[in-house]
Amino acid sequence: MLITTYQPKEVAARLGCKTDKILAWIASRELVAVNCATNRNGGKPRWRITPEALADFERSRTTQPKPAPIRRKKRAATPTKSYF
Repeated sequence: MLITTYQPKEVAARLGCKTDKILAWIASRELVAVNCATNRNGGKPRWRITPEALADFERSRTTQPKPAPIRRKKRAATPTKSYF
């Protein structure tokens, strides 16, 4: 069974940003990725991102529309009394 994963450059192309930004999100643990390098100690990391992790990341980064402001009724103008 073959599991589909994405490389950081593929995710960068999908999101329209640079690979460095994807690596920064991985380093800050905003985006979950797996290091598939053969030598984990001192070797260059080879990050792979699962579709589920990418979907969770995209869901967490979406913005929600602002709620409509509450319109308050204006107070009726009180009549002023003129004493002069």
